[in-house]
Amino acid sequence: MTDVLVIQRELFIVLIQYPNLETNSKVECQSPNPKLMKTIVILTDQLYKIVGINSLIPLKANYWSDFMNYDVHIVTTEQENNQTFYPFSTKVKLHDLEINYNRDKSYYTKVNFPKVITNLWLLRKLLRKINPKLVIIANEIPAGLFFFIIGTPAKILKENHNTKFFQSKENPTLFSKLKSYIESKFDFQVVLSEEEKSFYDSDQIYHIPNPIPLSILREPKLNGREKVAMAAGRISPVKRFDILLNIWAEFKKLDSTWKLEIYGDGLKTDINALKDQIISLGINNSVKIMDPVTNLPEIMSTRGIYLMTSAQECFPMVLLEAQASGLPIISFDCPTGPRNIIESGKNGILIEMDNQKSFVDSIVKLTNDEILRSQLVNEGFHTVQKYLLSNVMDIWEDKILKHIQ
Repeated sequence: MTDVLVIQRELFIVLIQYPNLETNSKVECQSPNPKLMKTIVILTDQLYKIVGINSLIPLKANYWSDFMNYDVHIVTTEQENNQTFYPFSTKVKLHDLEINYNRDKSYYTKVNFPKVITNLWLLRKLLRKINPKLVIIANEIPAGLFFFIIGTPAKILKENHNTKFFQSKENPTLFSKLKSYIESKFDFQVVLSEEEKSFYDSDQIYHIPNPIPLSILREPKLNGREKVAMAAGRISPVKRFDILLNIWAEFKKLDSTWKLEIYGDGLKTDINALKDQIISLGINNSVKIMDPVTNLPEIMSTRGIYLMTSAQECFPMVLLEAQASGLPIISFDCPTGPRNIIESGKNGILIEMDNQKSFVDSIVKLTNDEILRSQLVNEGFHTVQKYLLSNVMDIWEDKILKHIQ
């Protein structure tokens, strides 16, 4: 595809995502050519929380419905009459089965397993009505283990957004063997990096990375940015914001100007624990816990550094958003996502896992070296463009959708 066509298509995507966007551009974006209708169903639990997958589902669904003219349905189990956190095209059909699992319990406890049966029965009934060509299981939900009794002729695809790195190091159990056997029966499985492919025993594993929309790209510049480091994500133990606070406390012994913002939501107990830790460390004048926002890339474009201290990340969208927003990154080299996005010293900085002193030293260096920040920002902005929505959706078309009849 020529550069002109790529630009036209990206502009079209921006316009369908932001229909009220004003522009003085004279570029005319042609509507997509009509295509043979394909019906796609995406299964997930909910769409109202601020988690990475809830930003990815509308990106793909809106593209398929508005640009490709596919018939796209999203089926949730516990939307609970909430608005979706991210906007969907009016062409995308939303269905909620109203299962409402008890999230404090496993799917397979006596309080939830009857709900699993109801879930599968209602899903089977809905799929017969919709008659899709492709069903995408977008996360770890019961349909992922019991898809074979859903009773649909559609192709079944499982997306894997969590790393299997740790599981690959463990001795297999009877349950893990059974799960792997079931997963081998999917028509397709999608993982987010080539490294993740090595953890699966199947011939139907495809590497398709997460996409970003053109609309979040920001010109890489340092002028006018605030001396604010930031982090974002679900406030839960796996994100290890407590470790970030310890690192920040050490950094603040050497700095009097920079501040830290942590954007996210989670259990009140986890949030309150962080707030208590901030007070106990004496850093309450330089740290804020911020509510989740829908315009995170816009905020990123005004901040100075992005910090990640997670225990594990499969392929974190937030790092792509940071690079697209001209934000230099420091991250622990946790399994497996950051190393598949960041080339350390070139478009970000990777720190040996749990080496907190090295992390502090890197913050000191980056906050005091504008030339290094500029180099990381420029290279990050360049490399992130391979993840533009149109490029990634071309991979989906080539590897998956063109094989769906």
